[in-house]
Amino acid sequence: MKKLVFVGVFALLLSSCGTTSSSRGESDYSSFSSSISSESICYHFYYEEVIKKPTMLESGLKKLTCQYCGDSKEETIYKLDEFVFEDSVYQYDGNEHNAVIKGLLPFGTTVEYVNNGLKEKGSKEVTANIYDENHKLLMSKKANLIIEDNVGFPNIYVNTNNVKIEDKENYVDMTLSTNNCANKYVINDVAGGIRLRGNGTLTYDKKAYRLKFNNKVNLLGLNNNLKAKSWVLIADYADQSMMRNETAFYMGNSLLNYSKNYCSSYQHVNVYLNDKYNGVYLLAEQQQVNKSRINLAEPETDYTGTDIGYLLELDNYAKQEDYYFEIGNNFGDSVNGVNLPKKAYSIKSDIYSKEQVNFAKKYLGNLYTAFMRMAKGEGLFILNENNELIESPYTTQYETLNSMMDLDSVFKMYVLHELMKNCDVGFSSFYMFVDFSETSLYKRLTFGAPWDFDWSSGNVNESPYTTSKGEYNSTNFNHMNPWFYMLSKTDFFKELISQYYRLFMDSHLLEYAIDNANYEADAFASEFAKNYEKWKTLGTIIPKYTPNDVKSFKVHKDAVNHFVNWLKSRKESLDSIFLPNPEIINE
Repeated sequence: MKKLVFVGVFALLLSSCGTTSSSRGESDYSSFSSSISSESICYHFYYEEVIKKPTMLESGLKKLTCQYCGDSKEETIYKLDEFVFEDSVYQYDGNEHNAVIKGLLPFGTTVEYVNNGLKEKGSKEVTANIYDENHKLLMSKKANLIIEDNVGFPNIYVNTNNVKIEDKENYVDMTLSTNNCANKYVINDVAGGIRLRGNGTLTYDKKAYRLKFNNKVNLLGLNNNLKAKSWVLIADYADQSMMRNETAFYMGNSLLNYSKNYCSSYQHVNVYLNDKYNGVYLLAEQQQVNKSRINLAEPETDYTGTDIGYLLELDNYAKQEDYYFEIGNNFGDSVNGVNLPKKAYSIKSDIYSKEQVNFAKKYLGNLYTAFMRMAKGEGLFILNENNELIESPYTTQYETLNSMMDLDSVFKMYVLHELMKNCDVGFSSFYMFVDFSETSLYKRLTFGAPWDFDWSSGNVNESPYTTSKGEYNSTNFNHMNPWFYMLSKTDFFKELISQYYRLFMDSHLLEYAIDNANYEADAFASEFAKNYEKWKTLGTIIPKYTPNDVKSFKVHKDAVNHFVNWLKSRKESLDSIFLPNPEIINE
């Protein structure tokens, strides 16, 4: 790819190289030549050619060549499109806050902030300067840091005319209103339906809900003001910190959203059902196909062709869904002496024929088989246009697998689940997607849309979930994810997991997520206290898998501190595993 780059004072005025006489006071700008003497000046018109495309893990290289004099030079380039620097708004809590970049900065770059930090109510403009490894300025971005009056969480009012919400199959008519938020986000009596959501969470006293409006609507500005019909209210009943889902979403947004993948946006809210307070909830997006969520090609109604997008969930409850299939065998497929059990997958996108189900099953099943044979050392295979196994034209495991799977997305999801030690990683709520349409954005199997982190980060009283120590995704345990386990047996895994983990830590995603959790716990302590006045679970073993450590919790911040300390300990453990020289992480 080539593009024109202008360099020099008169570059925009000249159409070729200008020459100047060596005699003082004499100049001749009417004489042009492609052959320039050593005493001449060329106001260069450089053509830029990318020699090596940059990735987040490696810098790239471009060559600049003047179209007139032939002068050329090479420059290092960086992938600077997986982060944003946007306005940061806090409610006053007496602590100092900062505006920070959200997303990933590639290896070799650093960020320095100018005019950052604000403690009192007000607003200031902050500059983020991005530098290369030689401290050359690559980019500057500006954003506002704002501290407002502390008015608490936004309120959501759901009115069903006192009709009970009793199951996850049938919607109850409702209207929904919001207040205690910016005026532009206030809505009044918007019509739709509400039902219960979840599986194990259906047994909890505090229920989670699925919202479906009659017409598309935005709630509280989430996902850049996206309008959609379907939204979710997460109860966080099993997590006494009420921060695990939000923290996973915070890091997931930085890992995925700016690489054109997807993680839900979120906002803590107070929920009132028929004017009765029902507690603090996490408002989030429904995991679904949508141009601003998981952007897959959707079939027209009753279209039976297979050239569409498929949203798939590794789902222990798949048999409750209309369309599902299983991969593996009843006795398990052994890889390095570890049996990989049969897993069920539900299809979460719209389909209208048995052929589409069979197509998705054949595609995912044969890709899984190719992956497994690679992990077992039985050769390299890819899928042909009929999704049948053929010998790979590539010579390496990485090239072979990356031709079928978006390994960038796979490693990012691996790091997130490894850090959080999510119990459900191989059990349910694990999403992947692929699109076979002509306009496909996901031509390879892509992992994304992280979801359901209630039972993570030490919040389970069973091994290996409780401890913050040791590797997780690559070990044999009850809910092991077979895709991650097979990935750990490839010959490129150790090098790349170390690089992706370092990228994660260099970008301070965990540090910022912890800061966010502490901010919410401090600024909205009264909101969380009110939740636990209604739902008296703080410091109790409810539900039954809750670890004994919670018995020490007296106030909500105790639960948050326990969660944050677990994450810090988890980082120490993973640093020792994935970073041979942890001290090289940028400070």
